[in-house]
Amino acid sequence: MDQLSHLKNTVTDYLSFAKRRRTIGASTATPVKETEHTFITPASEPTALGTFRDKLYTASTLNPRKRGRSEFEGDGSGLSPNDSVSQLTSSEDEGETEGSGDALVKLEEAIEEDMEEAEMEEEEEEEENADAVTQAKVQEYLARQAELEMRKEEIETARAAGDWHTDELYLFERLTMRSYEELIPVQWKIDFPTLPELLFTDDPVRIFISYNCNSSNRGVKALQELLKLGARVREKVAAGGAPEPLVAREIKRYIQYTEKDGGYSRKRFLPVISVVRARPGEAIDSITQAITSEMTFLAEKHRESLGFHINGESELDANKRVPPLLYGMIVARTNVIFVTLDSANPDATIRHMTHFDFAVKKMDVWNGFAISIMAICARNYTMATKDELEDDDDPESDPDL
Repeated sequence: MDQLSHLKNTVTDYLSFAKRRRTIGASTATPVKETEHTFITPASEPTALGTFRDKLYTASTLNPRKRGRSEFEGDGSGLSPNDSVSQLTSSEDEGETEGSGDALVKLEEAIEEDMEEAEMEEEEEEEENADAVTQAKVQEYLARQAELEMRKEEIETARAAGDWHTDELYLFERLTMRSYEELIPVQWKIDFPTLPELLFTDDPVRIFISYNCNSSNRGVKALQELLKLGARVREKVAAGGAPEPLVAREIKRYIQYTEKDGGYSRKRFLPVISVVRARPGEAIDSITQAITSEMTFLAEKHRESLGFHINGESELDANKRVPPLLYGMIVARTNVIFVTLDSANPDATIRHMTHFDFAVKKMDVWNGFAISIMAICARNYTMATKDELEDDDDPESDPDL
């Protein structure tokens, strides 16, 4: 009896609520009536204890994969602390760790060395590039200075010849030095941001391409059209068209602008500039004859208007001006040829001054400036005489303008 009582107490303690949750988990309790006892069979009978054990150790049906208590108690193949890799502290592992640490340090040092070498190489490359840029600028400066000296020699040679008209020599000098001296007002810098700084000036005396009667905006627009003419000419040629009409039309438009800017466009005046363009396939001799005839005719008219009489010898009226220098442009394909004629000399011949090719892309700006310079020279002469000119009540219009 004492043994049965002890067994009963042991079982009762084992089946406490906390132990049940730890052993088999939470489960829904089977309702038991207050009058119903667990032990229907007397505990003294052997079958009672077997039945109780069967009920106690019956596997739960909630989780069929869960191992029972007896399996845990009978299985001796569980893991021991010694089986954990994290618990290994052998000297071999410590050596491997120390070796890995040394390798990592060496790798970091190698990376730092590579980075330092790369930085040094970049610095050396930048220095080399800077030196190359500096050398290129020096070479460019030296080449430009050599070009300047050559142009000055050309001007001195023309002066030393002694057979150049004063205005002719002045035009030649402006054309030769057009990329080495001031030409346009500084106010136009915003409209021509890509032009060299040296072309702009705020000194009215040194400004050559200026505006007078018209607004500054018209002067800017007219000059811009000339500077863009080269690109338009090449597009025309690429499309298979003849460039002469385009070039001649734009030159005449700029001349028309200078006449309005000079304030004499509605006056009766003899022009001092001519433009002749070649027809497709026309020979050079034919176009030369055309410009010669036109400029010779204008020279005669100027001499007559200024009282130049031929009485065995050429004489000029002391009260009259000297007949002007005449300017001419020949347009042949993409070329514009500049010529001059001294109208004061009846025996003078056409002088070929220089020529420009609009097919050369790098010369677009300077070719445009060249046309502007010659047109401005012609404008300045007529503008100086406009007070002597009569008003033109019905000015003729040029169909090409």
